[in-house]
Amino acid sequence: MTRTVSVALILLAMAAAPVWAQPKPPPAFTKEFQAGVDAFRLGQYDEAQKHLQAAAKLAPTLPGPHRFLAAVAQAQSRWADCIASARTAIDLNPTSSEIEATRKLHDGCRESDGRPSFGGEYGTGGALSVTANVAGATVTVEGLKYGATPLAPRAFALGEVTVTASKTGWKTATGKTKILPGVVSDLELTLEEDASSDVGGNGDRPPANLGWLKVETVAGATVHVNGKPWAVDDRGRFALPPGNHDVEISAPGRVTERRNVRVAQGQETVIAVDLESRATRARRQQAGRIGLGAAVGFGAVGAMTAILSSRALDEARDAWTIETTRPENAAVPLSESTRVQRLYKRDEVESLVARSERWATVSYISYGVAAVSLGFSMYMYARAPEEQAARTSIVPVVPAERDGAWGMAVTGVLP
Repeated sequence: MTRTVSVALILLAMAAAPVWAQPKPPPAFTKEFQAGVDAFRLGQYDEAQKHLQAAAKLAPTLPGPHRFLAAVAQAQSRWADCIASARTAIDLNPTSSEIEATRKLHDGCRESDGRPSFGGEYGTGGALSVTANVAGATVTVEGLKYGATPLAPRAFALGEVTVTASKTGWKTATGKTKILPGVVSDLELTLEEDASSDVGGNGDRPPANLGWLKVETVAGATVHVNGKPWAVDDRGRFALPPGNHDVEISAPGRVTERRNVRVAQGQETVIAVDLESRATRARRQQAGRIGLGAAVGFGAVGAMTAILSSRALDEARDAWTIETTRPENAAVPLSESTRVQRLYKRDEVESLVARSERWATVSYISYGVAAVSLGFSMYMYARAPEEQAARTSIVPVVPAERDGAWGMAVTGVLP
């Protein structure tokens, strides 16, 4: 054997070595995988899931079964299972010819599950999104701070990362996830209350199963929540059970405002209420009444001038008819016919027509001004509705207590 032939055989063997190194999937895998694909295409999703799971066990390193398991989960609206299966398929073979379809499947299930999308560039890496049961917890990735929960998706290098979420009054939560190429990796952390912490109801952690509401309004305002006074902590926040609450804000000389606000557990909701002065409201109502009166007045002028225009036009039409039908033969002298109907000259008829047009113009303008006045009046009344009577009570301002005994207080700014 020559040296050239020997080298060629060695190169051929080296090229074929990776193929020989890859284990061939057992026939049972092909049977289960094909049965799962066929069932999926026929819409038999439960049957497809059973066969595909069996195929995944027979060849755990192949991404195909997991990709179709993700498609089955998507068809059944099992978004979390869809995302998990798609991630497994991407992790097993990031260079697969079906990788773009798998990523699209992954992103579609994330969107359907209501998870935040990533608008940046992945580059050669992926992205990380962190959520927790407590809002505002500091997120640290591999020892570096990246923001607070919920942390929107941001680009990260590939590989496994360790993430922590910490907040005063709560035990630090730690988790790990793997950043995969071209997709967002979601990590959800659960913080537990730290019973040893000295943070009470006035600190970062609210009493159990409560959230915060902060009302930013004018100084001296009174706030009622669900019809009764409520107190704030030292940060000017109300501690309330999760759900919708009716909030009423009133102050001397100002218009009472009412809002329906939703409070989420462990999160702070802020509403800004700039109470309008009653003097400003009264001026708007007065302007609305003036506008309404102007609309009625100009509407009446428009109707009257329309009648005058119609009468002038009728008179001009009658004069024209008389003159065009008057006998012009010698048998009926002009002096005789004028005894029955007076003689109208051409300039008189034209004057009647011009008068009709002038009254019509005045009518159109009046109607237009009336419409504008009515619109102005409606706008002013919409911005100045009648005020409902506010609740009155004399309640001392008391500090919030540690165990959730609440009184009344208000936060605000000088008017």
